[in-house]
Amino acid sequence: MTRLAIASIVFLVIFTVFTTVFAAAANKSEVRLLPKWVWVLLCLLIPFFGGLLYLMVGRPLGKGPQGGQKNKRYVAPDDDPNFLRDLQRKLKKDEDDQK
Repeated sequence: MTRLAIASIVFLVIFTVFTTVFAAAANKSEVRLLPKWVWVLLCLLIPFFGGLLYLMVGRPLGKGPQGGQKNKRYVAPDDDPNFLRDLQRKLKKDEDDQK
């Protein structure tokens, strides 16, 4: 019984520290529903439920695979017309320089 109690307390302390630091490190303009300082206080004063609430409804939404650049598309070099045009110019310039 004591091992379970110690493990629960350790988990609660680690979870509280994690969620508090996570809330404190978030950008205050991206935190949802409540101000950032309120989330930090909730994580500290109501250890498990405050952190759980922050993770579920307060944390900033993920930016997805684009990382905030929604319209940026990555193109392979051989499909990129600008890259191909520049490459063609460089090859032509090298041929002219060799002559």
